[in-house]
Amino acid sequence: MTTDLLDRSAAAAAARLTGDEKRAALHAVAEAMAERFDEIAATNKEECARAERAGSVTGKAVRRMLLERPRFNRIIDGVRWLAESPDPVGEISELRPQPNGLLVGRMRVPLGVVAAVYESRPEVTLEASAMALKSGNAIVLRGGRGSTRTNQLLVRIIQDCLKDVGVPPGITRYVDDPSREALWDLLGGDSRIDLVVARGSDAFIAEVRRRSPWPVLASGGGNCHVYVDESADLDSATRIVLNAKLSAPTMCNAVETVLVHAAHAPGYVSRLVTELRHAEVAVHGCLQVCAAAPEATRADDEDWCTEYLGPTVAMRVVPDLATAVDHINTYGTGHSEAIVTADLANARAFQYTVDAAAVFVNASTRFTYGYEFGLGPMLGISTQKLHARGPIGVTDLTSRKFVVTGAGQLRTAP
Repeated sequence: MTTDLLDRSAAAAAARLTGDEKRAALHAVAEAMAERFDEIAATNKEECARAERAGSVTGKAVRRMLLERPRFNRIIDGVRWLAESPDPVGEISELRPQPNGLLVGRMRVPLGVVAAVYESRPEVTLEASAMALKSGNAIVLRGGRGSTRTNQLLVRIIQDCLKDVGVPPGITRYVDDPSREALWDLLGGDSRIDLVVARGSDAFIAEVRRRSPWPVLASGGGNCHVYVDESADLDSATRIVLNAKLSAPTMCNAVETVLVHAAHAPGYVSRLVTELRHAEVAVHGCLQVCAAAPEATRADDEDWCTEYLGPTVAMRVVPDLATAVDHINTYGTGHSEAIVTADLANARAFQYTVDAAAVFVNASTRFTYGYEFGLGPMLGISTQKLHARGPIGVTDLTSRKFVVTGAGQLRTAP
C-alpha cells in the first residue's frame, strides 16, 4: 500500500538536519543531475515518444512532459540557489517582551510530511524534493503516468546523493504505482500527511481536494487582467500588454483580458488591437472595441471567464476604475492583476481593492514567479488565501510555533 511510504520517522529525521547537511545534500543533488542529464533526457524522450504513440498525451501535454536542457539547467541552478540561501528552519521572529517578563517569539519549523501530487511536468520531482529538503520535511511524490520512469530515475539519483552525504535517503520517496487508485490510497485517512501540494488540471485539483482529508495547497489558474487607466502612459501600456500576452502565452501569469478606460476609445483601442493583431493575437472585444477596431471579434460572457493559455485576448472598454475593479473581482481567478496609471491614488485604490495574489502597478503580470519575487524555486502559484498565497516558496513548506522564555513566571489570573 502507498501509505507504507509515509514513515513519520522520516519526518523527524528531516527536521533534525543541520543547515550544513542540507547545503551539502543540495549541492550533491545539483551536481549529480548536471552530470547525468544525458541519461535523464534519454529516459524522458523515450517516455514522451511512447506516450505520444499510444495517444495518451498530445501537443502541449507532450511539451510539458519533455525535459529540455535549458529548462533543466535552470532547475539545477535553483537547487544550487536553495543550497546557498539562508536556512528558514529555526528562524525566530517577532520577539516581544511582555509586562510580566516573558519573552514571546515565533519559530519557523518544518511541517512534517509533504505529499506532492502532480501531472505532466517531471521537473516538479526535483524542485519539490529540493524544497522539502531545504525546509526540513519528508516528502512523498506522485507524478503523472506518462513520466513514471523519468520520475523514478530522478528520485533514485536524489536518494543516492542523500545517502552519499550521510542524509537518510528515506526522507524522499516516490509512489511507483501511477494509478489513480494508488493516489487516493496515498491521500487516505490513515496516511497522516501534513500538507498536500497539488499541481495539474482544474479537474485533477478538484478531485484531490475532494478526496484528501488533509490540507491541500494547489497551484491555481490565471485569468489575469491589465487595466489601462485614464492617466496611463499609453506607450508603456502597450509594451506591458504585449509582454504580458506574448512572452509566454501558455503560462498562468499571462494576461487574458485587457480593460481600457473609455477616455482612450476609440483611438488607443484601435492602435492596441492593431498591435495585438500584428503579433497574431486574436482579440475578442466588447461593442466599443469592435466599433473602434473591426478586426476584433465580438466577445460574449464566456470570454471574460476564459483562461485562453494561447494567442487570444479579451478586451473591454470601461468607464472608470471602479468598473475595472468590479470586472476583475467578478471574472478573475485571484492570480495576477495589473494597472497602468500615473495616478498614485488610483494605483493605491487598485492595490487595495483588487482581490488577487499579486497586484502590479505599471508592470507586467508575467513577473509573478518565485525568482522574480526573490523567493527562488516554487511549487506553483497559489490563488487561495490559506495557507499560502502567490508563488509557493520554501518557507511555505514550514509553519511557525510560539516560543516563550521565562524566569519562573507563574500565571495567577483566571
